[in-house]
Amino acid sequence: MSLDQPSQDKSADAVFAGRIDILYALGRHYLSLPFAVLCVPATLFAGNAPGVLPLMPLLLQMVVVIAAEQLTTAYKNRAPGSDPKFWARRYTFVSAISGATWGAASLFWFVWGSFPAQAYLCMAYLGMAATEFIARSAHRPAYIAHTIFALGPLIGLLLWQGGLYATMAAVLIVLFAAVLTSYCHGMARLLDESIYLRNENDMLIVRLQSEKILAVQARDSAEASAMAKSAFIANISHELRTPLNALLGMAQLLERADLPKQQSDHVKVMLQAGRGLQTLIDDVIALTRDDDSQLEDEDCDPMQAARAVARLLQPRAWEKRLQLTLSAASGLPRVAADPRKVRQVLLKLTDNALKFTERGLVDIRLDVTEDGQSVRFCVSDTGHGAPPEAAHLLFSPFSPGDVSYARKEQGAGLGLAVAKRVIEQAGGTIGFDSKPGEGAQFHFTLPVSGVAPSAAAARADVEGQQAAPGNLSLLFFLRAPAVGEALAHLVEPFGNSIERATSMAEAVERASKGDFDAIITGAGDADMLAAAPGVKAPLVAVLLRGDRAPAATDTVLRWPVEADQFYQALDQVCGDHSVLLNENGTMMAAAIDPVAFSTLEKSVGVKTLVEILQCYIVTAEQLTSALSNACSEEKWDDAARLAQDIVGAAGGLGLLAITQAARNFANAARSGENRHELRNAAQMVVGEHVRARQALIHLYPDVA
Repeated sequence: MSLDQPSQDKSADAVFAGRIDILYALGRHYLSLPFAVLCVPATLFAGNAPGVLPLMPLLLQMVVVIAAEQLTTAYKNRAPGSDPKFWARRYTFVSAISGATWGAASLFWFVWGSFPAQAYLCMAYLGMAATEFIARSAHRPAYIAHTIFALGPLIGLLLWQGGLYATMAAVLIVLFAAVLTSYCHGMARLLDESIYLRNENDMLIVRLQSEKILAVQARDSAEASAMAKSAFIANISHELRTPLNALLGMAQLLERADLPKQQSDHVKVMLQAGRGLQTLIDDVIALTRDDDSQLEDEDCDPMQAARAVARLLQPRAWEKRLQLTLSAASGLPRVAADPRKVRQVLLKLTDNALKFTERGLVDIRLDVTEDGQSVRFCVSDTGHGAPPEAAHLLFSPFSPGDVSYARKEQGAGLGLAVAKRVIEQAGGTIGFDSKPGEGAQFHFTLPVSGVAPSAAAARADVEGQQAAPGNLSLLFFLRAPAVGEALAHLVEPFGNSIERATSMAEAVERASKGDFDAIITGAGDADMLAAAPGVKAPLVAVLLRGDRAPAATDTVLRWPVEADQFYQALDQVCGDHSVLLNENGTMMAAAIDPVAFSTLEKSVGVKTLVEILQCYIVTAEQLTSALSNACSEEKWDDAARLAQDIVGAAGGLGLLAITQAARNFANAARSGENRHELRNAAQMVVGEHVRARQALIHLYPDVA
């Protein structure tokens, strides 16, 4: 026996138990009674001998139907964990009894010598057999038992009657029963596949819930670790920098003192080592700090920063007999970055160029990129360059490009890693070009003040800690289209209604007439909107680099805006909007539950979640199509089961609207609502499926 044999046996038992559930759920034993009722008058009219005997089988069948319904009730109230095989045997026994009552009835209803009456009886029995097939096809032994006992006596009577037509009628009944019996196996296989998929879906939901708990625990542990690291960095910054600054200060005083040459050389060595240690400590702290918040001063003159660096390093270049040059294009715009950070990065790149250049020159060049959105800083040298095999390590911590040369120059390999972190936090890019023996060229770009990054760069994942708000009515008036589209993308998939204004007049008109939960606008327009008459909705201002902060607004977001920041701001100004009213005034759920999707994305990853959603959309298309067909054919029981399957498929994924619509339809179908109401409810399910599919594709384009 293989190791996974017990799990396979357990799965097979679960599938069999699900099939028995369907067997009892499909049981409509009273549906065969109309065929029995029609047999009684036909027998009386054909036999020309009215009496009470033809009514006796009908009364007996009513008793059996009542007993079968009692069995169904007992199954529904069974104890948890009861053996499904026991209930299957009981159902088979009751089916045999039911079939026996039909077999005994044929002895009372069979009219000898009247083939029309016999043919009518055969039609009634075949209709009864087809009806019972629907109820008992989930368990073939039950249908076989019923069919043998029900049709066997009638077949025997026809053969005993003799004659061509009676014999052919008997053969027809046998063929009909054989065909339906053969269909039982196919029906059972289809049911087993459906039950297996449903059980797998339930197991997947349970596993996702357990992984959600583990992910939350891991998140809490990571947050605690990050807080501990931040506290450590703050303490080490104070404990190391303070005594080191004191040591360097005293060494500088000794350097200026009138000391003998030998002691003066010792002080110079101490100063050089101390400054190297200070640089190393600053780089380590800058590299490990998690403080990504934007600085207050985000407007820098690139030419002024480059001049400051050139003046600072010019003595170093003279000392090594190198030429340090600075060139810049005319009319350079200001960049959206902190001047201190710009000087820090430019200083590291230029210092590296001077360090690794023995002869020639180092050139600092500034120009505007072709699209006019960024300023490009370039530091070129005529040193030995970076070897190709070390190119991928240059921007990694503690990974100097040339180990031997770095050791000679006492480099720790942190400068470029720190520069990369600073530039990327400022919304720029950094890179290099180099040929061994021909020097190197390091360059970075920073966005121009007042220009928003592209929508692709601004787009944030919806996997943060703050759940996305739902069912809000928002007015967007942003003069930078890329910013508006990026922010709209963060809230549209979660059932939020968004209107866009293209001018100040249109924004004021819509804000004064519409009932909006919040208005998202630029920093330059926030004060004017706040002062406009009739504008009552809270204002959320988006502050681009170089903009002045507005005076009258509820909250200000500095661009680029992370998803968590945007959601938190909306939650603060809008409050709780967990439900949305549709056009009839009833509550309507959002298409997507943001908390559930955030949890799923953290638990399984984006790639796996996309695969799950693709499978769901295919399944939902099939279920909604089958639901529409069942409603058009007025098969309300089948439609209710399909709706329940939709609830199971969509509910575990956090698709609130379609889950609620399908659950409402299933309840309405079971309570016997009229056809018009049921069709409307079915259309609601299909419509919510379309809305959920569009929201999923909008949120995850790879799902399409």
